[in-house]
Amino acid sequence: MAPVIKRAEKENALHSILVFAKLLEEYLTSASPEKPLPADIYNKIETAVSIRNTLAACRRVDLDKRGTRLWNLSSKLKNTFASSLFFFSTALNDAPKVPLQVPIQFCQDRLRVGADMAPDDLRVLKSSLRTSRYCLDNRQLSLAEIAVERAAFYEERLKCCRDVTSQEHGRLVSRLLNEYLSLRVALAWRQGRLDIAKLMLNKVNLDTNNLELSSAEELADLFFEIGGSQSKNNQWAEAVHWLERAHNILLNQSQDLLSSDAGELRISIMHSMARALLNLESDGSQDKAWNIVRELELDCGDRLVVLLLKLEVFATDASHSAQDYCDILHKIICTVYLTDMNVKTILHHVHKLSSRSPLMAHHVLVTLLSERLLGAEETKWIEKVLITIIWNCTNSTDILDVLTSLSEVFDALAHSAAKALSPHATHAAQILLWKRIEASYNHETYDTAEAWCRLSLHPVFRSSGEVNVGKLQRKLILCALSMSDQAKAREVYSQMSPPNKKDPSTMYVLYKVALRCRDSGLAAECIDTICTASTKDATLLYACVLEAQQTGDHLQIINSLQRVLEKYSYNAPNEIHLPALLRCTARLLIRELENPPSHVTDCIDEICKLFEGAAAQARTSRRSAANDLFSLAELDWFSRNTYNLALKYCTSWSPEQTLRLVQSCLRFIGLYPAAIDLNVTADLSLRRLFCDFLCGSLLIVLARCEDNVEHQLQHYTNVRKVIDDFRVDVKGQVNRLEGGAKGDLQHKYASLLAFDYEAAARLKAWDSLDQIIKESQDFEDPKIYGLFADITLSSEAPGDGKPP
Repeated sequence: MAPVIKRAEKENALHSILVFAKLLEEYLTSASPEKPLPADIYNKIETAVSIRNTLAACRRVDLDKRGTRLWNLSSKLKNTFASSLFFFSTALNDAPKVPLQVPIQFCQDRLRVGADMAPDDLRVLKSSLRTSRYCLDNRQLSLAEIAVERAAFYEERLKCCRDVTSQEHGRLVSRLLNEYLSLRVALAWRQGRLDIAKLMLNKVNLDTNNLELSSAEELADLFFEIGGSQSKNNQWAEAVHWLERAHNILLNQSQDLLSSDAGELRISIMHSMARALLNLESDGSQDKAWNIVRELELDCGDRLVVLLLKLEVFATDASHSAQDYCDILHKIICTVYLTDMNVKTILHHVHKLSSRSPLMAHHVLVTLLSERLLGAEETKWIEKVLITIIWNCTNSTDILDVLTSLSEVFDALAHSAAKALSPHATHAAQILLWKRIEASYNHETYDTAEAWCRLSLHPVFRSSGEVNVGKLQRKLILCALSMSDQAKAREVYSQMSPPNKKDPSTMYVLYKVALRCRDSGLAAECIDTICTASTKDATLLYACVLEAQQTGDHLQIINSLQRVLEKYSYNAPNEIHLPALLRCTARLLIRELENPPSHVTDCIDEICKLFEGAAAQARTSRRSAANDLFSLAELDWFSRNTYNLALKYCTSWSPEQTLRLVQSCLRFIGLYPAAIDLNVTADLSLRRLFCDFLCGSLLIVLARCEDNVEHQLQHYTNVRKVIDDFRVDVKGQVNRLEGGAKGDLQHKYASLLAFDYEAAARLKAWDSLDQIIKESQDFEDPKIYGLFADITLSSEAPGDGKPP
């Protein structure tokens, strides 16, 4: 019972294949070429391929009919529908990348499995081989392997009947067997199993002398492809092995009967083999490569492929001189048809020649440019060669009079080129030239640096743009300054465009010229332009300070430092220590007080402005505990110097200027931390009292001299505020001091009380007068009462002591 069931299952499977073949034929006949195949059809094809058709013999006619139709239909659809199938298959995640005819051919293979006769075997074998090759070409290795396995079955059968067939039929069989061998080798190579391919070739013992021409060319092409892939992987020994096999196959054929493609293939094989031998670096490989070159030279003459191969041999063989290499390059330049690839190849070998002889490389490049490219319309070739010429010249010291050589090249190019170099090429060229400019300038060969600058400004680079031109012109000015030629520096500046003239970097360079020419007006103009630039970066102003220091011009140093502080609103960037900058500027300004009076007035105002700005920044800094730049020592320096200056010049400066300093000093004192030494606290308190005394004295002078009533009253108001601050600390200091110091402080206190009485009277604060009189009784100074009386008589005080 079981065999009957098993037979029925096989019949059902075979019936399913036939039904599926019919449906597939109907689908392909009706479907438009743009319509993709559904995924389930691919799945059914894979299932049908896997079924063993053991009962195919009994349905031979039906199988042959369906298989033939599907094969023919697949062949017709190959060129129109395969691309759509490939697109559809790649769009599916799980669908196989299988063109339509591949599974169909497997179906035909299965449908024809029942054939027994050699003609049918040939037919199925050819179908399998064709499928295998198509799969290999599309990198479908799993399907190719299945197809080759099916072909192996018929290959064995054909081997047995090869000797009993006709001569013509035998040649066909032999060709198919060689094609099968080629496919087996190709599949093993694609699968990364060259050891299997070698084993197979050794087992078959391939007779290359009796191969048909088509089979010989096919095998040679396959071995050449395998050898090329090994070369790409740097497997030079393997590459030589397969390339030699390819060469021997073609060499054993009648050369007259080979196709033209076979001749080109032979040249390619020899070229690849020579390159592989050069890289093999084994004993005798260099000689073998050179023999191949000679053979190619005899067969092909001065073809580009031969000349390039000779260059590679010369590059690896030290016995050949640079002149040999140069001669070959000249020959290539004179004979080769120019293409993008050929120009690129020439420049590649010029780079190699440059490592041996930059001078020869320069001559080769100039020849290429002048004799082949200047008349051509391909601007990109000209630009590439020009950049290479500049690179070769700027990186070599062997070229005599390199500046003249480059100038001649630029002149020739400027006169012959219809349009300027592209901005990209100009930028690349000027980058190379700039490196040489910088190198010469850093080595203090300023005349050479100037020459390179002028070369970079050649008309051939008219697309360089204003920014690059300005940079080069500024370097020319620096070169002139370094050679102490201020006139030439001014001349270069006069030739600059208006935008470049106003550039802050240009102003900095011109500032250096002004310092060396002692032109204070020009220096001030440069500083003003730099300061008013939109950028907040004061780097150029700092550079101006350094330049002024080097020349010893104190006025310019001060001017530069003041501009820096103004630029930052008396602050400084993070990398600059602000207190140090302020102290440095203050010292320079104080030193200027010793100059003639004509310069002193402006200097005093700047000193006051600087200390006011320093006090404001110190207050801001003290609020930030994480970034407090003003330490106790810094505060002490600023408070002491403001007080000493005010005390020293209080009789010679205007009251307003002295008052500004004293007020700055009080601001610094107010920023001292609370937790300090008691002795420091006592000294600081005494300094604050002296400052209050100075403030009160100066304010009373200003009030007496003021014609504007409103301003006068404001001064008197400020006098009373300062004296109130004085009262807070004075009692503690009077009790602490002794002798003359105590008497001096009491005298100042009495004087301030007189000022307070005057201010109260002018402000009509009548209720305050009695308190001031009572406070003055502690001094027992009869003069103070006289002052009170004079003030009272000159005021509008009411007679009864009460407000009117």
